[in-house]
Amino acid sequence: MRAAIGQLHFDEILHARAAINTSIASGLKEAAEPWGIEVLRYEVTAIEPDLNVQRAMDKQAVAERDRREQVLTAEGNKRSQVLESEGIKIRKQNESEGELIKVRNEAQAEKERLVLQAEGEAAAAVQRARAHAQAIEITADALAQAGGPQAARLELAREYVDMYAEMGKQSNTLMFLPDKPGDPAALFAQAAAVFGEVQASQSSFVAGEGHGESNNS
Repeated sequence: MRAAIGQLHFDEILHARAAINTSIASGLKEAAEPWGIEVLRYEVTAIEPDLNVQRAMDKQAVAERDRREQVLTAEGNKRSQVLESEGIKIRKQNESEGELIKVRNEAQAEKERLVLQAEGEAAAAVQRARAHAQAIEITADALAQAGGPQAARLELAREYVDMYAEMGKQSNTLMFLPDKPGDPAALFAQAAAVFGEVQASQSSFVAGEGHGESNNS
């Protein structure tokens, strides 16, 4: 029994009675076999250390429980910190991705807005050019008809009178009026003179183009 117990650590003795019984029974069987004795069973019913050993074992058990508790606490804290850091990492990554998506969407929206604005301005410019060309064409057709120049003179004189009326509304505007500002006939005559000068310029320009074409031929 002393040999079987001596193979174990002290803290294992109280929990290894089955192994002790098996080891002792095997040794007794080998020793008693030459004598014709067969050992069937050997049992250690109780192991009772003295008081000092019992106290030491209790302290050891308490220390072991404290150690395991500290280890579990440390592992729990470590795991908690790891999970917290992973959570912060994932949160920051999601925030960065969200900010990137936001910037991309804003840039795309600004690009589309500028494109639409440019297209709108281009379309408006085209419409204005078409309207201006159409107005010029209508005016040219009207001048080519009978009574067209007289109607143009009348319209120009009317706009001339409206211009002076609009300028007169501005009290701080310096105005140069004709000799007879109250005479409508004088205003009409001045407007007709302006129209005549414009028409003469157009005729000379057309004549110059025709002369150039004849020289080229």
